[in-house]
Amino acid sequence: MRVTALGSGDAFFSSGRGHTCWLVDDERGTFAVDFGATALLALKRLGRDPAQIGAIHLTHLHGDHVAGWPFFLVDAVYRAGRTAPIAVSGPPGTRERLQALWAACYSSAAERPLPFAVEVLEMAPGDEVDVAGRRVRAFRATDHFAVAVYQAVKGFTRAEGEDLAREIRSAVARSGGALVAAASAPEDDPDAMRALARAHRGMLEIRYFLYLARRLGCLDLKHYRQLATLQDAALRELAALLA
Repeated sequence: MRVTALGSGDAFFSSGRGHTCWLVDDERGTFAVDFGATALLALKRLGRDPAQIGAIHLTHLHGDHVAGWPFFLVDAVYRAGRTAPIAVSGPPGTRERLQALWAACYSSAAERPLPFAVEVLEMAPGDEVDVAGRRVRAFRATDHFAVAVYQAVKGFTRAEGEDLAREIRSAVARSGGALVAAASAPEDDPDAMRALARAHRGMLEIRYFLYLARRLGCLDLKHYRQLATLQDAALRELAALLA
């Protein structure tokens, strides 16, 4: 398996990074996880043909994760002349959101049938479906905690706080990477459980660093308690997956 980061930025293109899109090549072909507004551009810069993509898995429906869909379609219809079907998985509301994006960007084209089949599978946490020859499992992500932590550490100004901020960001990234590894592993794969265990350890490491930030005065009590509440919820979700 090869994973290519076509974009890993947020909605604001922080640090000049493109919107989220991960391109995955495996023995069954190619699929994408999310398809932000800059995904098609990133594909072309790498010399990759969007027609090779057989499935797109959307984690959620924010614009920086899905807004590349109308550009994917217009390229498929008017440049590539695509006829191969494509499968799209995402949360409830995916079908309506994708059609709304297509109509908003290219209203005339959206009035006509596409020359290829688009299979949209809407999934709730806990659902498992077969998509383009792969088993896909949906679970509720804990990224709201990660976002809250990233926002909090922006306010760390003392020298000790800046060091802690770097450690916290690194721990969040490791924990998130472990969750991605667990989610992409085959069902009942021991590697998935090991990845979940790494994510759990990473969350505990983050709690320790947040505690140090509180003791050093880099984080006030109100924000510390808010983060602790979010993290407790994330830890309960991980514990349920590990049970």
